[in-house]
Amino acid sequence: MKKIKSYTNIWNVEKVLYAINDVKLPFPVTFSQMAWLVGSLLTVMFLGDLPPLSLLHGVLLKYVGIPVGLTWFMSQKTFDGKRPYRFIQTVVQYVLRSKLTFGGKAVQFKKQKMTQETTIVRSESR
Repeated sequence: MKKIKSYTNIWNVEKVLYAINDVKLPFPVTFSQMAWLVGSLLTVMFLGDLPPLSLLHGVLLKYVGIPVGLTWFMSQKTFDGKRPYRFIQTVVQYVLRSKLTFGGKAVQFKKQKMTQETTIVRSESR
């Protein structure tokens, strides 16, 4: 199998905000960071009465620290070259998919019953 180089990602530049109206931001913020911040803030607001968030009494930590920390983590850290939410998505897909596969599709045996989880892989010799 040959790997083909693709340069399409150079055109996928994320948009960055440097100011809102006439107010300059202290550092540039991307749209995905803003979405994570607003989403995590709304989640903290809606789930604030449930444990473990109900055990936090510091308003600054609860409504600023957790959303900012989650936003930083989701936008900066990578696992296996993927963002954390994509990494979690692939792990969940792996756990839920059929382990008896051939070419990415589930295999059904008509006469044999397989009791163990098996992955069938076709290898090409050169």
